[in-house]
Amino acid sequence: MNATGTRYSPPWIFAITNIPYGVAGTYSGVAMPFILHKHGVPLETIAAIGALSLLPAAYQLFWAPVLDLGIRRRSWLILCSCLGAICLAGTLLVKLPNQLFEYEVLMVTGQALVGLVASCNGALVSTTVNPSARGRAAGCVNAANLGAAALGGGVVLTLFNSTSPEIAAIALAAMIILPSFGALYIHEPPPLKEPLVQHMGKMGTEVWRAVRARRGWTGLLFCISPVGTVALTNLFSGLGGEYHVSGNMIEWINGYGGGFVTAFGALASGYLLDKSDNRKFYLLAGVLSFVCCMVLAFAPHNAITFIVGTLFYLLIAGLAYASFSAVVYEIVGTAGSTASTLYSVFPAAGNQAIAYVLFFDGKAHHAWGTRGLFLCDGLLNLAGVAVLLLLLKVVFPDRKKLVEPAPEIVVPVSSGIIDVSVPVGAPSYEHELQETAEIASYPPSVKAPAGPVTVAAYADASGPN
Repeated sequence: MNATGTRYSPPWIFAITNIPYGVAGTYSGVAMPFILHKHGVPLETIAAIGALSLLPAAYQLFWAPVLDLGIRRRSWLILCSCLGAICLAGTLLVKLPNQLFEYEVLMVTGQALVGLVASCNGALVSTTVNPSARGRAAGCVNAANLGAAALGGGVVLTLFNSTSPEIAAIALAAMIILPSFGALYIHEPPPLKEPLVQHMGKMGTEVWRAVRARRGWTGLLFCISPVGTVALTNLFSGLGGEYHVSGNMIEWINGYGGGFVTAFGALASGYLLDKSDNRKFYLLAGVLSFVCCMVLAFAPHNAITFIVGTLFYLLIAGLAYASFSAVVYEIVGTAGSTASTLYSVFPAAGNQAIAYVLFFDGKAHHAWGTRGLFLCDGLLNLAGVAVLLLLLKVVFPDRKKLVEPAPEIVVPVSSGIIDVSVPVGAPSYEHELQETAEIASYPPSVKAPAGPVTVAAYADASGPN
């Protein structure tokens, strides 16, 4: 709780509430292919089912607005986890290969439901966590997602092979459902009650205002850029043979070991993000990706190069994931009742960036081999950093630090006066005041403060947030 009486949610709680999302994703990507193959399903069919299971993530933007309707988002998180867990556990109980269609329906439905957990968590972090702690929350969210890989893949496969499908199904459901109840510890006020049509119109207006604002559209450019996509994490398991690495070592690096390194990178980055500029850290992830790729491109093709290079790249991935989340939380924090809808816009853009970088990386590997692959990935990151730096230099020029406070500014809003107090020396920018005046408003049911409230604007030389 801060000095004004606002209750904030602790960042660590999101290391628990995002476990369902991580478990479901890893179950689909790791356990599902093994189980289907064991039941004699052709590889071509397995690939098609895998592609279908990814469709909900690609189109989640279109049904995520339901999370901004009716009940609290923390309630949606629990509900989606429970229903999704039932569907995914059901995939372990159908008779394969005879009931393959039922398997596909349960898998896609389960992924669609549990996928909404990410939007719930993103909106809750943005709106209920102290802004000064969003970096730590970003680290916790990504560490949970990455750490859950051992549960969704390793534990389910172990139980499926050593016990029975029924026990594996119960364990999978428990690993998705139980962590979701951590959402009850999140301090979220009840949503405002207003007519559906009015609320939908308000959602569209607020999302458009947030994306149109300078911080919003530049954040969207960050997300669709090749910077920090760390796309090679999807290809390392197929490159080990070219470096003469044993199968067990490849499995460890791309499984438990790599997951731990990436989760550590995300957690450590979270604390640093709270003390610095999120966007600069995002660019730093791109620069480090470039350096790592250059080393891998020209280093000897042996096991040591692969092991050290891959682990360093995965550590950078943790930084990139946490920085991406922190940038998005910063933007979505102004959304209020439309946070889930607005949050879904940015991961959708980020997924498109990963897809096109993977496409170009694959083409480069086909044309020029492993060296071409690393050169392509590294140069895409470097080019993206250069373009984004130019953008920041033009759109967000550095502001000279003021010794004395700027003149007081009265900021009117639609139903009253916004009450904003900025401590001396705190980073703030004139364009943010304009955006705040555009976005913030008091709902009809809330009485606006009486009389004008002034805002003292300060600027420093630390650059934009």
